[in-house]
Amino acid sequence: MPTPEHMQAAVRAYIAALNAGDIDAIVALYAEDATVEDPVGATPQRGLAEIRRFYSASLQMQLQVVLEGPVRAVANEAAFAFSVALVMDGQRLTIRPIDVMRFDDAGRITAMRAFFGPSNISHG
Repeated sequence: MPTPEHMQAAVRAYIAALNAGDIDAIVALYAEDATVEDPVGATPQRGLAEIRRFYSASLQMQLQVVLEGPVRAVANEAAFAFSVALVMDGQRLTIRPIDVMRFDDAGRITAMRAFFGPSNISHG
């Protein structure tokens, strides 16, 4: 089972890779058969090829990602609040999700779920 410290470091690496636009670093955090449900309720992306496509599209928007508070890590899961600032269709948006990541025994992410809705998106 991954340690809380490992999961916290993985979350920090995830945030850094999003800011750097480093698709390879993002995908390397995930297990082969991982899923990404972003936002919760969307059709999950399954496996590394779909996950790579999902993040490649997201990274086209030059994200500015900031961790907002501590990473909560227990058992094999971590949860964290953060903000994502981006420009979409000429309009600046800030999204404030809470992500929950599940890790396998090797310390790779097996599932990521992003919790946010319209009330968590601000314009301007």
